[in-house]
Amino acid sequence: MRARRDDERGVIAVAFAILLVLVLSVTALVIDLGNARQLRRVSQASADAAVLAGGEAVEDGMNKTNGSIPWSTVVTQVKNYAKANNNIALSAWVNCTDASALAYRPDSANNNSCISASTESFPPPSASSVGDNVDYLRVRLPSKTVKSFFSKAVGNSDLVVGATAQIKAVFTVSQISTPSVEAGGPCALCVLGAGYTLDGQNGDVTIVGGNVIVNSIYTGGSCHCAAALNSNGHVTLTTTGGAIGGPGAPDNFSGSGFVPAPTQQSAVPDPLANVPQCGSGSPGTVNYCPTNTGDTANANQKNKTLTPGIYSTISGSHTLSPGVYIITQGITLSGSDLLQGDGVMLYFACSNYPSDCPPPNNNTNIVRAGITATGNGAMRITGITQAQCTANANYCPYVGMMDFADRNNDATQTWRGNGTNENGQQSGISGTIYMYAGQMDLRGNGYQMSSQIVVDRFTMNGNPSTVTISYDLTKNYTETHIVGVSTYAGVPDNNGLSG
Repeated sequence: MRARRDDERGVIAVAFAILLVLVLSVTALVIDLGNARQLRRVSQASADAAVLAGGEAVEDGMNKTNGSIPWSTVVTQVKNYAKANNNIALSAWVNCTDASALAYRPDSANNNSCISASTESFPPPSASSVGDNVDYLRVRLPSKTVKSFFSKAVGNSDLVVGATAQIKAVFTVSQISTPSVEAGGPCALCVLGAGYTLDGQNGDVTIVGGNVIVNSIYTGGSCHCAAALNSNGHVTLTTTGGAIGGPGAPDNFSGSGFVPAPTQQSAVPDPLANVPQCGSGSPGTVNYCPTNTGDTANANQKNKTLTPGIYSTISGSHTLSPGVYIITQGITLSGSDLLQGDGVMLYFACSNYPSDCPPPNNNTNIVRAGITATGNGAMRITGITQAQCTANANYCPYVGMMDFADRNNDATQTWRGNGTNENGQQSGISGTIYMYAGQMDLRGNGYQMSSQIVVDRFTMNGNPSTVTISYDLTKNYTETHIVGVSTYAGVPDNNGLSG
């Protein structure tokens, strides 16, 4: 009986030893895993702080104009926060890899994919980027090994701890201004052509009511410029807030007589591109212009009253009855000739009318109609009126037009006026002058015009001229133009941690 009791005590001892090992192993695992879990929480907090700091660097340092992000600053900020909060050495980031890294790796020079972003930069503010533009910043901390103090005794290895965090950065773009549409053309004097297109010489021209824009960026020729004045020449703009210039200004403007000084301005598109031409240039099958022959028998006799229609030439002093006059070869004035009329549009075609003029510089025998004026030969014409449009719809496309050249007609028109011939806005010249491919040669003294002038080239040849161009919107072609441009701005926002 005693022997059996001794045997039982041995069994209990063996069972107790086994149970003790098991309890100690579980205790060791609980202690080590608890320690690892605590370190994991510290690592996650560190990762969160690092990625938030990186997001702040994105928000504070990005270029709001072009959307670029200062990635070197972002990377430095992330690493500094990881070191301060979790004692991660800078060297630990070298060769750090993240299997789920985003597309852009700003620290790839260190073979580090543990700092990554979905895109390198935000789009610049524009119409196409209006709204929320999102970039994700991801940080995976370099792994740290947690020593297994207790469980290693029972065969468990050290534990590896890491953490990952991601932030959503948003660049919100909105439109902050829109262009406005205003009545009138973009300029009182619009010089649309290429090359040396404004030759003011010694002329003295004052512009009232609009800008002077020269589209050319030409820098060749003797003056190496697109626009030039001689030492005694002046182009003076009296419009409050108005401008003289173009896309090449001020460098391609020569001469000190421009007031205000030329400044860089946007090139203007043809403001009259939608006005229908006469002849085959009319839209569709509609011809707004006369098809009848004018009073050609009196066209070259002096002091006659002419009626609207098609003319090959007109010369000498005449009074023009209201309406549209098609000129296929030209107008000639000399001596003291005066061509005058109210409610008139002169349409300068070519000798092949009603076909369009051939392209400029086309070497053909076709004559291109212009104006040749010598001596004191002058014109006093006012454009088509709204009353004419009301009475006859064929006039409606040309209300305010006074001089319209076929868009391929590159002939020169010489306009002259002296003193009482052109005596101001009330009874002088008014209406829009439009020569898309042509040259206007403007001369005269005490000469006043209430016109918008849109030409390929503008000159003031001959004796010094003194001309005032007063762009009166009520007496010119009714048009609108866009003022300003749409502008956009973006606001960055660190939206916080994201999944």
